This record gives sequence, structure tokens and C-alpha cells, in this order.
Amino acid sequence: MLLVIACLAILLVVGIAIGVCIKGTQLHGPEQKVQDFFMRFRAEEDTKQELYDTAYRIVMDLGEALDEQDIIAQCDAVRSAHDRARAFKARATEQPIPEPARASGQGLKVVK
Repeated sequence: MLLVIACLAILLVVGIAIGVCIKGTQLHGPEQKVQDFFMRFRAEEDTKQELYDTAYRIVMDLGEALDEQDIIAQCDAVRSAHDRARAFKARATEQPIPEPARASGQGLKVVK
């Protein structure tokens, strides 16, 4: 029982130390490495969400443009959405998001 409590206390202290490293400023070498490690994942998530939000807004604006009754306004809105989509594509290809490595065990198995 005492061993379980000691392990939980150690895990709590390690968790608090990691939290301090993530939120901290003026960190030293090992602390900065821990912060960089965890912040890398947050940056990738933020980038994915930002790209998704931008693409969503472009598609919704295109839908509104296609619903426009005035032909001239519709052409202008579609052209604007097309220009934004081209700029989005160029920016998205400049900042590729690394895909997680797939496990090699999921492939086909050769049976003789």
C-alpha cells in the first residue's frame, strides 16, 4: 500500500514538473528540451486546425457565391473564392504537415 502511494506521489511530482516546464519562462537546457518536445505537438495541432478553418471558410464562401442571384456578383465572388483557394493551396504546400508513421505490421502477409 505504501509503495502504491509512493508511486502516485512520484507521478504527481513528475506531472507537475512537466507542467511547469511547458508553461515556464527562462528555462535551462533540459527544461527547454522538455518544453520544445511538448510544444511541437501543440504547434502541429494548431497548424492543422488553422488550415482546416481556412479551407472551411473558403468552401462556405464559395457556396454563398454560387447561391448569388446576380450573375456579375456571382462571377466576382467565385473568382475571389478561386483566388483564395489557389493562395491557400500554395501556402499549404509550403508548410506540409507531417503524417504519423504507419505501422508496417498492417500490410499484407505473404503465405506460401
